[in-house]
Amino acid sequence: MKKKSLAAILMAATALALSLTGCGERTDIGDENVIVRNDGSVTACPYGCTCAGCICNDPASAQNNALPDQSVLPEQSMPETVPFPSEVPVASEVQEEVPEQELPSAEQPEDESTPPDEVDISQLSAGQLEARREQQENFVEARELLYDLPNSKDKTTKINQMDRQILANNAYDFSQKNIVFIGDSVTEGITSAVDIKGNFISYVNYAESYLHFKKTLNHGVGGRMFSVYGGEDLSLAMNFSNVTNVDADIIVVFAGVNDYLSAPENKRFGDINDKMSTAGYCGSVRYFMKQLQEYYGDRKIFFVTMYNNSKKAQCTYSDISGQPTLNDYLEVQRKLADEFGFQVIELYNIGFMDCTSKEASDYYLRDGLHPKDNGNIVLGEHIAAELSLYFGRREVD
Repeated sequence: MKKKSLAAILMAATALALSLTGCGERTDIGDENVIVRNDGSVTACPYGCTCAGCICNDPASAQNNALPDQSVLPEQSMPETVPFPSEVPVASEVQEEVPEQELPSAEQPEDESTPPDEVDISQLSAGQLEARREQQENFVEARELLYDLPNSKDKTTKINQMDRQILANNAYDFSQKNIVFIGDSVTEGITSAVDIKGNFISYVNYAESYLHFKKTLNHGVGGRMFSVYGGEDLSLAMNFSNVTNVDADIIVVFAGVNDYLSAPENKRFGDINDKMSTAGYCGSVRYFMKQLQEYYGDRKIFFVTMYNNSKKAQCTYSDISGQPTLNDYLEVQRKLADEFGFQVIELYNIGFMDCTSKEASDYYLRDGLHPKDNGNIVLGEHIAAELSLYFGRREVD
């Protein structure tokens, strides 16, 4: 079968789209704001787009499921204290019985980027949902071609545009699902913007703002890791009862970079094939996943691999020679997730938000490791797109 070009797939996806109403960067058209109509014609955009090189779709043909134009914003456009999205309960609230009114779903701000009439997905017909799934698959095919591009800020920008179109065609109703995000300072949102109550706004808020879960709990804690090198309280494996939530239908785990970067004396990597040991990183990840399977095996569980960055660990291991890479650490999660039947949301292997270059690091990260607002936006959108695809596909299994 002849492989389609990226341009051909993008043109087909654009022509078939039922609801492309946002703005997105396009480098193949030029610097003028344009509108791409359903017949493929390109004209000047009169509908209020303010970015250079944008695609703007005719509101007359839109189906009221537009997405806010959140991605690739200039850094100065995101103030340090912002009211968007509405807060998601933080880690300290997870173990407590929180009144329903204290768990608001994240709502979009009432400004020019807010969809005027967001579609209630529960009201869509089976035919409309199927059309959305077909649209998602078009954008997935286009997105996968982007993975072969050299890792760069521009690559992440292009992948993000496909993520946003996947989300524009979300075909699954998450409004009756509770979700918990378990992780470290990246999940907590350290160094990112804060809302009007002083809570960090992390990628969790942006994922919630698209999928609108019944309850969203952010259980990210700075310093957390799978192993015990930061103390048992910060160990996912050894403090399991305090890091999960029995009401969660979906569990997303995003951790491991602290295991990689920590440098204690006599550090152990462990043996991924040893099914009895809890020692070292490998044993800790296995023990954590074993507990997840035992207590929450009927839930949907996802592990997110860390994006690449310029931080490097230098320490001495007592059980192996040399220095394992970040990807060596992530491969343990991939293999054990497969063994236990969990899903993986891949960042590292596809080069998403790869921040080994100064340009990408300065744009997406605050300190070479933690996301600033630009990073949290694209990260939340990518994770949300992956959840949308997974559950939307299961609806037709």
